[in-house]
Amino acid sequence: MSIFLTTRIRLCGIYLVKFNLTADSVAKSDPGAVQPPSGYEVKTVLRYLRREEVDIPTEEETPCNCDGQRPSHYLSPWELANKQKEMAESLERFEKRRIDLRDVHNQVEGSSPISYPAHGVYCRPLKTVRLKGVHIDWFEASVVQDQTQLTAHLSAEKGVFDLTSSVDDVAAEGEGTAQLTIRTTNPSLLNRQLQYIVYRSTLYDANTFDLVRLQYAGFTATMPIHIQQVQLPWLYDQKGGKFQDRVTVVVKTFYRYSNLKRLIASFQEHYPGTRMVIADDTPSELFTSVQAPNVDHFQMPEKTGYFAGRNLGLSQVSTEYFLYTDDDHYIRNETRLDMFVSLLDKTNFHLVSATFEKRVSRFSSTLEITGDEDHICLRHQFKPNHFHEIPGFPGCYANEICENFFIASTNEMKSIGFDPDPALARIGHAELFLSALGRLRTAACRNNVIGHNRTGGPDNRKYERFRFPGEKTKDSKHKYSLFKHDLACTQIDWGTTKKNATKAKTKK
Repeated sequence: MSIFLTTRIRLCGIYLVKFNLTADSVAKSDPGAVQPPSGYEVKTVLRYLRREEVDIPTEEETPCNCDGQRPSHYLSPWELANKQKEMAESLERFEKRRIDLRDVHNQVEGSSPISYPAHGVYCRPLKTVRLKGVHIDWFEASVVQDQTQLTAHLSAEKGVFDLTSSVDDVAAEGEGTAQLTIRTTNPSLLNRQLQYIVYRSTLYDANTFDLVRLQYAGFTATMPIHIQQVQLPWLYDQKGGKFQDRVTVVVKTFYRYSNLKRLIASFQEHYPGTRMVIADDTPSELFTSVQAPNVDHFQMPEKTGYFAGRNLGLSQVSTEYFLYTDDDHYIRNETRLDMFVSLLDKTNFHLVSATFEKRVSRFSSTLEITGDEDHICLRHQFKPNHFHEIPGFPGCYANEICENFFIASTNEMKSIGFDPDPALARIGHAELFLSALGRLRTAACRNNVIGHNRTGGPDNRKYERFRFPGEKTKDSKHKYSLFKHDLACTQIDWGTTKKNATKAKTKK
């Protein structure tokens, strides 16, 4: 076996001096020639020059023995082949958007003699996983020369240890328990036996961690085992693959029917055939139906509010993506919604928003987050108003708060939803992005502009009386947000200026 001869000098830590020697020249070395600092001692250790990975058999997953329904029962062979290709592409997008460190593997290779995986070991509940990467890297030369017994001890809390194979001249005690001890006088055999150890989960939990500890020669390595049940993807049928096949438009409306009709007409002109779901909480005496082909108009209890309506609309979406827009927006000739779909398809972002005409400077914003885990403070800031530009999509940037016109992944947005609490009935836009913080990747594009009909029509006056609330309503919103998110302080622009609020009061 080729080895390094290394001088180990220890005080409170470890100090290594390496000599590039082979096993044949170990006897000729003179560790005593190294003069350690005062208070240190000199010892000789043996380190592996290279490590050969051994293919260790592990428990195979149970084959899919099922007498139930299969895709081939419903599709011809060529239809099934095309469908599987489409599903593979959809699954790739689903996996890209999933925020999970599952594929990150961190192998610790330090001055400790123990190498081990510090992250990246996953095990399904009540299943087994091999502790791949566990290895003792170096041994004291005197221990090896004297054939001193080497002991490695493993312990767990939510599982037990099994051996897929036993190595001759190695004693293993505690197989099938949470305490496993391995003893031998041969370093190579010790490492070989470590390669045959598997961890078996014994406590069912859909998503938890166990900490496996390996102790050797006074050193302890802690390996987190992520126990997680399989998470099934949610894939969508792309149908013809056109925009209208993959995106559903969700609109929350209130009073402003002239604006709403303009919005519907703009979609029918530029993206004909796109389904629109409209949630309307206008009082019954003023309610006007706009039901039409590809338009589903839902009448809600009056003055239910922003997020309750958005939730209703989102609940009716069955496409991979949905577009949310207020009723006073509309599609312009230069608006490119297909570009948004392409960005979501080709990146791992979950949501991307457009820019309002005449408001390009405020198309995006970020949050200043200060304090610690127990005292988080949030402050809405427009400088910097975004982060890095998204590769391949010039003019589009990562951010934290978007405009009220965006396309998002239906699956991930449904996992967050829109909070329908009455405190958010009249002021609610930024609240979505507080709930999405750290959960969704959001972006905004400066160069994709939509129309914004802020002046409205004859019904706009009734709308403004409700849209711009007084201080009492705003205080209720601030109080709710602080306690909901366990915040110490917030300074958020909710889109209702003092000027607008005063204007609304005057009209009352």
